[in-house]
Amino acid sequence: MKGMSVAGRIIVLGCLAVLAACASGPGSQQGGPVPTAPLTNTYWKLVELRGNAVNVPQGQQGEPHMIFRDDGRVNGFSGCNRFVGEYTVTGANLLFDSMASTRMACPDDNNESVLYDVFADTAGVFLEGKVLKLLDEQGHGLARFEAVALP
Repeated sequence: MKGMSVAGRIIVLGCLAVLAACASGPGSQQGGPVPTAPLTNTYWKLVELRGNAVNVPQGQQGEPHMIFRDDGRVNGFSGCNRFVGEYTVTGANLLFDSMASTRMACPDDNNESVLYDVFADTAGVFLEGKVLKLLDEQGHGLARFEAVALP
């Protein structure tokens, strides 16, 4: 910086400061990958069902979600009814069994019936970061859930 004017030095230092800030921002890779949420005892919010985004209609009593328990049980809310059942995980294979739900009258249970069909069609699971995907026998995505803090 010898022979450079004061204004020139300030510009160079300012540029260096901006570059340093960009390198350590939230988009940088220095923090490493997002840790994978555990399958069990995590609140999994349903965000996609058979390729369609899941939105919570106004007036609905909560968001569709499920929680896998350590004892092999699963429970959750479909958007209208509560459900319970059992699950088995072996490596990347996931099977649901003995699924049951309450039988409340639902204004639009389309997502609910699709979700219950997904449970029957699930053969595998993919878990990465805060995303859980239920897969069919061919490995195609049936549903996508995101780990969130308990509401």
